[in-house]
Amino acid sequence: MQALKRTTEPKDKIEADMKKEDREKAKATKGRPVYRNGKVRFLRNVLPIIMLMLFGLMSLPLFAQMDVSVSIGANYSDNVFRLSDYDLQRFEDRHPNLEYARTTDDLSIKTKVDMAYAFRYKWYKIEPSITASFSQNVSNTEKWRKDVLARLAVVRYYWDAKLLYGYYPNIYVRDYVDTDGSGKLEQFSYERNLYRADLNVRPLKKTTLKANFRYEELFYNSYWTEYDGDAKTMGLGLRQNFPVFVLDAMYEYRIFDNWDKYPEDSSYESNIYSGTLRLKDSPLNSSKKDSPQWSPSLSLSFEERFYGGTDPKNAHRVDKIYTTRAGLRFKISKQLNFTLDYSHYLRNIDSPNASVRRLKPYSENQIEAMIKYNL
Repeated sequence: MQALKRTTEPKDKIEADMKKEDREKAKATKGRPVYRNGKVRFLRNVLPIIMLMLFGLMSLPLFAQMDVSVSIGANYSDNVFRLSDYDLQRFEDRHPNLEYARTTDDLSIKTKVDMAYAFRYKWYKIEPSITASFSQNVSNTEKWRKDVLARLAVVRYYWDAKLLYGYYPNIYVRDYVDTDGSGKLEQFSYERNLYRADLNVRPLKKTTLKANFRYEELFYNSYWTEYDGDAKTMGLGLRQNFPVFVLDAMYEYRIFDNWDKYPEDSSYESNIYSGTLRLKDSPLNSSKKDSPQWSPSLSLSFEERFYGGTDPKNAHRVDKIYTTRAGLRFKISKQLNFTLDYSHYLRNIDSPNASVRRLKPYSENQIEAMIKYNL
């Protein structure tokens, strides 16, 4: 993800100086709104606090009637920075560009709190809810997350709709050398705003048609603001309920627009195909009336991503991203659930640029275990 080196022509030198000056201004104005190409980062730090306060005020008298759950668990990754085979070898050789990584595998401790309150208004069931998630890596402590999701669901017997806002203040990817700025290894991280709308319609008792739309804003830290952009994703899907299992299928079309496009254009379009097969709950011991229930599931996803940039790094680049997930869910009691999941991620790159083909492919395996307790 290193910025491309420019020629020494006067125009390029002026642009590089202007870019450096913009970064210095960004650091000087840290914490205040930043304007980039007409985009305004207004209230991105304050809005989640306001939402939490409003939610708390509205639900305070109703707290005794709320559904509250707490989840605790851990996630192990064998390639926490999603390094290519080339970078993994450089890490073993103690290359200075990989010195930020204490280990290439890591364990992340996770905690999640869910709060929801459902009530009825005429023929509608209305459920506002909020989820706060926290995670911290054990070895690479710079990797941490504190995310919040606020949702509003409206349910009828033949359809339901949901609006969602998510705020992700710190998504740390890895370090790169900032070749057009400080010249040093700098954290490549961003914050993300997510706005989502979902609609599910049941034309038949066991058939559900699904549609969703997502709009996301990505704001990178002061060293990498040239990668700021937004993404729009539209999806259509189908859920079919069979006697023994449930089958989900979804197609999504995604457009990411890189606002700056200098020194490289990271804009892309992608097609995403996904499917999930989940067996319905079955008793672990059919001879016992109150036996714990269990349910396995398998999910497959394929994304084909086409980059539209004209710069040498991303021109004619195509990413093929494969995701496989297998999970087990155990309902031990009404209050206690346990989940165990395995995920495999694989990204292959087709590009005329040899550096991209060497640095961007990766594979990763994850194992996650979570315990959920309903208060």
